[in-house]
Amino acid sequence: MLSRRKLIHNQDIDYTKTIEVSANAEQVFRALTIEIDEWWGQTSNSLFESKGQFTIKFENGYWWTFKIVEYTPDYELIWKCIDGEPDFNKEWIGHVLHWQIEQEHSNKTKLSFHQTGLTPKTECYDECSSTWDMFIDNRLKDHIETKVIKSK
Repeated sequence: MLSRRKLIHNQDIDYTKTIEVSANAEQVFRALTIEIDEWWGQTSNSLFESKGQFTIKFENGYWWTFKIVEYTPDYELIWKCIDGEPDFNKEWIGHVLHWQIEQEHSNKTKLSFHQTGLTPKTECYDECSSTWDMFIDNRLKDHIETKVIKSK
């Protein structure tokens, strides 16, 4: 298991994003695992559990494969990128993506994301960070909150 200390040592330069959603921790965790196809990209070879892995694919031909390093339901997910294509995505190999879920109230949850390795020195930083902003701020948040409304 990767220690939390190692994950956040470069937090001031690695890409980070924190949002608050109108949902509980269980709903947020579900969106990051079994509902990931609905807001991020198409998954294959999916085994969403500790030591599992999955591949995420996009219409533009980009794809990444992640090993699940930490899987703590309703609290934390840590993925390590182990493969990617085309050449643009190879920069991500070895990056660690850390999702932390913190229930604040019965219907409010803070979701923090940190990608160790995605720094301004990375060739794809501008494109990748702006794309993460769109996926997290818009697609993920909207997906979670729309699911909550539909379940009421």
